[in-house]
Amino acid sequence: MQLQQTATPVDAKQKVVVWEAFDVADPMVAAAKDLYEQTLTADERIPWLWIEQSVADRAKSKPRPGGWSRHLLLATPEGQQDDPAALAGYVYGALLPGYGGYLCYVGVAPWARRLGVGTRLYDQFFKVLRVDSGELGEPLPFVIWESHRPDPLSPHSDWENWTARTRLFDRVGGYWIDGVDFLSPNFAADEEADDAPPVPLQLFLKPLDTPEAAFTPERLREVVAGLHRGVYRNEPGSPMYDRTLPPGCEPQLRPARAAGARTPPRA
Repeated sequence: MQLQQTATPVDAKQKVVVWEAFDVADPMVAAAKDLYEQTLTADERIPWLWIEQSVADRAKSKPRPGGWSRHLLLATPEGQQDDPAALAGYVYGALLPGYGGYLCYVGVAPWARRLGVGTRLYDQFFKVLRVDSGELGEPLPFVIWESHRPDPLSPHSDWENWTARTRLFDRVGGYWIDGVDFLSPNFAADEEADDAPPVPLQLFLKPLDTPEAAFTPERLREVVAGLHRGVYRNEPGSPMYDRTLPPGCEPQLRPARAAGARTPPRA
């Protein structure tokens, strides 16, 4: 099924509804798959089957003790929750016990941009993780997410989209972890292609139960290291880990909009 991105005119004042998906067979989940593949390049996407499995697991039972609490949230204009063409956006992520929140992917349909859909998705995701952490009796120190900054030679339109994205991150209370190029696996590569170049990502963090001032360079290095270990199973000594956190790395929190500046071409 191909999602018709321009089929649903929306009043800017119309309420946006966000809810969690629990049925893999729901046509709205199929619409989310289409939007996921349209808004992310192949090298950034995990197999959609993994996300569907998370939805199926949520429908069966609560996560096992110590396991991730994964969620796929969907958004449409109010009253259109059963119309796949009205899917305005999605967000997918998880609570990682003992670490914090991890927002894996978010996407907004082109026709629904500038309508507050992204803000609603982020805010609702933060609330869902608050519930998860409360059920575990743990604090929620932060939520972290990744985003792919365009290459310096990318088209102007790509940089306009990136700038708009970093402004959204500002609005939802996110900060840029400056000083780190987080290297993640290239999911478009063949599993046997060991020489596939990793994908460089920028990291953004929203402080929650831990105040902003507590995120010193040392604490941020721990956060970045925890992401490599907990999500990507990379340990010190692995190329992606070591290149992400080289000796002398001094990350710091800066306003998310600061990441929107276009970087000069590489020499």
